[in-house]
This record gives sequence, C-alpha cells and structure tokens, in this order.
Amino acid sequence: MHQPARTRPSRRGLLPLTGLLLTIAVLAGACGSSKSTTASSAAPANDAAAAIDQGTPVDGGALVWGLEAETDGLSPSTGRWAVSGHMLASAIFDPLVTVDGDGKVVPYLAESFTPDSTNTSWAIKLRSGIKFHDGEPLDSAALLKNLQAEKASLITNSAMVWIASMAATDPLTVTVTTTHPWATFPTIFASQLGYVVAPKQIDNFNGADAPIGTGPFVFKDWVKNDHFTATKNPNYWRTGLPHLNEITFKPVPDAQQRLEELQNGTLDAIQTLTPASINEIRSTSSLNHIEYTQGEASFVALNTSKPPFDNLLARQAMASATNSPEYLSQYAAGVYAPTNGMYAEGNIGYVADSGYPSFDLDKAKQLVAQYTAQTGQPLSFTYSGASNADDAKRAQFLKDMWEAAGMKVTLAGVAQADQVVQTVLGQYQATDFRLFNQTDPDTDWVWTAGATVGPTNGLSLNIARYANTDHDAAMTAGRSTTDPAARQTAYENANKALNAGLPYIWLARVNWTIAAQPRVHGYGAASNGSIQTLGPKTWLSDLWISGDSGS
Repeated sequence: MHQPARTRPSRRGLLPLTGLLLTIAVLAGACGSSKSTTASSAAPANDAAAAIDQGTPVDGGALVWGLEAETDGLSPSTGRWAVSGHMLASAIFDPLVTVDGDGKVVPYLAESFTPDSTNTSWAIKLRSGIKFHDGEPLDSAALLKNLQAEKASLITNSAMVWIASMAATDPLTVTVTTTHPWATFPTIFASQLGYVVAPKQIDNFNGADAPIGTGPFVFKDWVKNDHFTATKNPNYWRTGLPHLNEITFKPVPDAQQRLEELQNGTLDAIQTLTPASINEIRSTSSLNHIEYTQGEASFVALNTSKPPFDNLLARQAMASATNSPEYLSQYAAGVYAPTNGMYAEGNIGYVADSGYPSFDLDKAKQLVAQYTAQTGQPLSFTYSGASNADDAKRAQFLKDMWEAAGMKVTLAGVAQADQVVQTVLGQYQATDFRLFNQTDPDTDWVWTAGATVGPTNGLSLNIARYANTDHDAAMTAGRSTTDPAARQTAYENANKALNAGLPYIWLARVNWTIAAQPRVHGYGAASNGSIQTLGPKTWLSDLWISGDSGS
C-alpha cells in the first residue's frame, strides 16, 4: 500500500499555514509511481492553490464531481452550509478575500481593506469593472445589500455582532464601523460571509435555489438530491479562466458508492473523509489523489443548555470515558491524526498541553456515579450522527465506550443536512460534528463566543451553547491585535479555557481527500484553509481535463 508523505506545517512567524501545507500524492496509472509536493502561490489575485500536477491547461469539456451530501440552498445569509454547500457556492460566487502563501488574508473581489488608526472603521474597496452573471455591476450598493442581508439573518448575524454600522461611501467602497477594535476584521470574509451574490438573488424569495454571482461558473439547473450543474462564465474577470465548459456536482452520501462511481467513470472526481475509502484510494494506482490532514477537528458536541450536559460532571464523565487513541487505532489508523483542542499543530492557538483530560475509565465510572447521586437520574442521552454506514459504525464504537462507563446511550441516524439544522437549533443532546481550525482562529470566534449563544430552543452558531468569560476575554484579545506572539498567547488561553468546560469531546483531526481520474487536473488546496474548506475554493476555476486518460 502506498503511504503518502505528510508535510508538517511550519510556524513561520506564528502565521497559520494550513491552507498551504498538505499532502499531495500523485499515482501514475501506468507504473504506479508517486510524487509529493506542497502548495505554491498562483497568480492572479494572490490565490494560493496547490495543483495536483503541472502542465498546460486545456479549455473545454465537462466534469462531474461527487459530493458527500446535498445542501439546503445557495444563499450566504441563509444557507446552513457544510462542505458540500461550499463546493457549490465557490463555483458560482467569488469571495471578498482569499489567503496568500504566508497564510495572510488578502483581497480578492475586494481591492483593499483600509482601517482607521483605532481599527474600529474599515473601508472595503471593490475591484472595478466586475459584473454579476446577470450583467449588473459589482459596486458598493451591491456589497452593502449583501452585508445588510447577512447582518439581518438569523444564520449569519452572530458573526457580525461587533459591526455597529455600514454605509456605501463611494461607488466602490463600503465603510464598516465596529463596536470594538477589530484588527483582524478582514478574516471573517474568508468564510461564508465572504461570498458576494447579486442583488436580484437577494430580492428573489427563491433566490437560494437560483444563485447569481460573479464566479467562474453560471448556474444552469439544480435537481435536489440528483445534480447541480453550472456552465462557464464567458465574462469572468480573471482572464483565461475558467477552463471547463461545464461542471456538475452530484450528491452521493454513501462513501463506498461514491468511490465505486469514481472507479467506474460515472464520476470524474470525489471528496471523502472515510478512512476505508482513503486507504482504498491510496492503493489504487489508476486514481490520482491529494490528502489534507491539518484541517477540521472531529468531535462530539455536547448541548450544555439541556440535561444531562448542562452538568459539568456529565461532560467530565464523557471526556474521561472517551478513548480517543483507541478510536483512532480502530477506526482511522494511519489516516486521521490525534487532537486535543480546536487548533491543529502549527496553527495559531495550538498548545501541546491544552488541559484536555486523558482517557480514564475508572474516573469516568466515578463521575457517572457522582452525577447519578447528585441528580437522582442515570446519565443517559441520545447521540446523533449522519445516517450512513460509516457514521453508524463509528457511533456504535463510541456507544460501547460510553456504556462501559455506566452511561445509557441511544443512537439516532439522520441525514447530514437535517443533522446540521438540528444542531444549530439545539435539538440534540450529543452529536457528531466537524469544525474549527480555519486559517485564522478569529474565523472560529462565532462558533465559541458567549456573545453568539442563542436560546435553548432557537438558532445558535455556538452549537454547544457554552459560555466562558475567560475564553471570551482571550478570543477578544486575539482579534484585537495583529501581533503574532500576542495572538498565539491569546488563543492558547482560549483553547485551555474552552477545554476546562468540556463542551466538546475531541476525537481526531480528520483527513479530507480528493481523488480523481488521471485526466482531471488543477485541483488542490483551497486558499482559505484546506481542500474541503468552510470558505471559498477559488481553485475551481483552474480545473481542466486532458483529452486522454493519461498525463
């Protein structure tokens, strides 16, 4: 079996490099040879992307990409996007910012972000001459309409609570005033907030199903749970792009079926994080693939607003009962990496001793007994996860661990889109989730800050509904400065404070893999964090296909 080399991120000036340091394994179909490299900067617009191979791109052709799930709609202000949603979005929309080869946020649709001396006023200036797919100009009025829609949205307003006012101050500039000094303000646009949609889409009640952007592809049609197709934007502002005439995304929730459809040619490329599939891809010389192991954390989110996990004893019992090393060994040996907090090694905020407790079954049993003595109730709960064979296997593995400590666990399998909705609405007790470790930890502020905790039975992007004043103070300190050393200290403290309250039970650092037929070229690391990303994938415009099965 081919074991691709892994590249460990360096901490160059303590800047996060996870979007640029990844494993690339290219398996040549004829001889089974391989090569590895790391991402490099690619012009224009400072779009740093690691291509699967080099060569002269060829224009034309259509490509079919297999996704792990369907998404609910393509509106940045209303979409509950997981990975698959961002794949669709980044075909149709462009982001305001991307990330360069040093892990720094740099303008993309925006030409510049200019702060005042106090970092409480930011002028966002757009590039001139860019048009939406409907022919309308990208101007300050359009950007302001986007920002206002996001500020008003129940989905996205939590990320904008520090924004006091917004105004179009010239035809291409929107000036944003904040309630606190926000030195890292542009980083929030390397996320869902960064996509810019046409005003007509915002005004259309059904606009989420008929997206209009400035991106490399123009929406054609969408049959939910079957396919989403977009065609080449002939007037794209990045000269010479995109290369493809058409791209189609197909949701195939079952990982093994998705891989089989790639192998038989029904799909041209897929993404997967399933260890069994990744191991099979590694040993299949007829497929090319890249792996990214420094991105999202896989964890169990605990709803701290409801029993039993509103009680710290229950959360401590869960942490002590969860044997994460054994989980890795049994489920993802050689594929996933261990983790003990929000941040991966090499990123701002990572600290080796994060205060997270190690597995201790005897202690877990004692904590369960203490919980029962204190509450008069058994420690029982429902654990929810996606309804596929792989997730069911993992859920049973965890259930057995927890029940060995004396807990009573009921398993519930739901569709991924429904699971995301239930989680943000607080309609769960414990749930499987993936999140955190974006290019800059400020992007993760919205998921953990006390200011974003929603009502017990209402929408909350702080999905655990956990608030900790020490954590909030550290996160505020981190986004109030650009000094690398000060930010490292701040986010280390945030990491430790979060682990003290145990709203999350850490399992692993996942491996997102893209696999493709050898004729597919140009895919690579997303500029804002990883190949799967919770933000823009500006490399979709670079995809191209060769005329034969080789090269």
